[in-house]
Amino acid sequence: MNLNEITGQKEIIKRLKKLILDDKVGHAYIFTGAKGIGKRTIAGAFSHMLLCDMPDEHGPCNKCTPCRLWIEGSNPDFFKIEAGGDNILIDEVRSMQNEIIVKPLYSRRKVVLIADAEKMTVQAQNCLLKVLEEPPLYAVIILTSSNYEALLGTIRSRVTRFTLSRYTKDEMKEIIVSNIIFNTKHENSDIQFILNYSDGIPGVALSLVSSTDFIKMRDQAIEVAHKLNNMKDIEVLDIYGFFDKNRDDIGIILDIITTFYRDLVVIKTGGTENMLINSDKKNKIVSEAGNYSIERLINNIEIVEAARTSIKQNVNYQLNIENMILRLQNQVN
Repeated sequence: MNLNEITGQKEIIKRLKKLILDDKVGHAYIFTGAKGIGKRTIAGAFSHMLLCDMPDEHGPCNKCTPCRLWIEGSNPDFFKIEAGGDNILIDEVRSMQNEIIVKPLYSRRKVVLIADAEKMTVQAQNCLLKVLEEPPLYAVIILTSSNYEALLGTIRSRVTRFTLSRYTKDEMKEIIVSNIIFNTKHENSDIQFILNYSDGIPGVALSLVSSTDFIKMRDQAIEVAHKLNNMKDIEVLDIYGFFDKNRDDIGIILDIITTFYRDLVVIKTGGTENMLINSDKKNKIVSEAGNYSIERLINNIEIVEAARTSIKQNVNYQLNIENMILRLQNQVN
């Protein structure tokens, strides 16, 4: 994908192309924004155009030797670092350091892309800093990061930052519709929910569109939230079974339950139906709203978020979920 083929982010794309066409490319750039916003996509397209011998306003030529090698995935003038685990270690940056001092073979530039740069250890960041302080004239170093503040200030001060904004619903729909899975698995009501839920982040939307189980899991999660309000003698183990079966997706499930409570707050406070995330469930939400107070809904959201935090802190999963269920149920009694 080249820069002209990317949906949205028009101002950033315009600036990137102008840098190349005006021959004013600097030595270091960083693309920041939410996880799934498309940082790697734009960074990759920018890298391709940087390496092209004959770029124009339409993007890379796709005909020169650097372009052909890029398309084949074998351009030796491009070096990429990705986290194999939780961190990017100093040895990986040292390998790049050794690579970047070798002049480019086919292009006028050598491009390095470090994805998820916030995962670099402090030692790795300090190693990168040495390259940023005295880069070879032909080198361009590109970083992507979902947590810009996690980078050393000395690195942040040496890179030009581009922050990707969330996409409009029209842009999101264009991205989803261009995905072939859209036409085979989901109803329009499902797609509308996915647009609302993904909140302008294409990576979230596409992961949901490609999931065969997500819509079913969402319906089940909302039904669980409904049962917690409408059953007096709830069997914790029965409800826990749903959470146990879907523990790999617990983050998404807690998100869904939170959106359900949030939508109830919208209706309770006089909001309109087009403000709902679960807009395809509007009849259910409107009919349920009278069973809750705003105070209780806010408490429920806080209980769910507390459970999420505990899970991230590796608190015993079963005890944590059962505690959440009981606390939500106690809101009824």
